[in-house]
Amino acid sequence: MASRYITCRVQSGRGVQCTAEAVNPDAKLKICTRHLAEAMELIEDARRLGANARRTPAS
Repeated sequence: MASRYITCRVQSGRGVQCTAEAVNPDAKLKICTRHLAEAMELIEDARRLGANARRTPAS
């Protein structure tokens, strides 16, 4: 059986689609390792901000 080459679905602000191979071609979210790493950083930043907001007393 031939392996499938599914490309990343992320597009730039100008509408140019990324041509790198998707990490998991069977996943709902088809993104490459670069965009997966960027998404993981954004999620971690949001998690940290949420944790800091819970520790800060309300004004």
